[in-house]
Amino acid sequence: MGYQKLQVGRGTDMTNLLSSTEDTVNLNNPIALTSDALTVGTTGVTLVDSSATYITDGVTPGDLVVNTSNIPNASRVVSITSETQITVQTTGKFTSGDLIEIWTQSTEPAVLYVGGAGTIVATTMGGDNITLNGVTAGSFLPIQVKGVSSTSTATGIIALF
Repeated sequence: MGYQKLQVGRGTDMTNLLSSTEDTVNLNNPIALTSDALTVGTTGVTLVDSSATYITDGVTPGDLVVNTSNIPNASRVVSITSETQITVQTTGKFTSGDLIEIWTQSTEPAVLYVGGAGTIVATTMGGDNITLNGVTAGSFLPIQVKGVSSTSTATGIIALF
């Protein structure tokens, strides 16, 4: 009798990456970190860090900017204006003085490990929004997902891909 064997190459702790508006499951290590606090332009979509090197770091449109000062606020990069300035998609996610991390966009789906019992609210690879109630601690969910919502009550969620 055959059995399925879960083999993964990467994993991402989802603790600080849950969002109800952004696809954040397929992220690994940040590609750019701010070393100075941000300055946010008057439109709310221009982010400036005087010591950043966004172009050199390989930041591209579609990458996710995570506000580590106010999790789970995040927004996608729309354009890179210079080494020190980027434009993001959503206003109201950042204020001057915030610290950020920028995460590479991925199209890989992930399966989830759930460390603490609760509900998982996710978006499947096919784009369906699902709610899984009564997920037990220590569960592997064999569903390919591309996003996990901040409305999930389960804890210790690890995206494996």
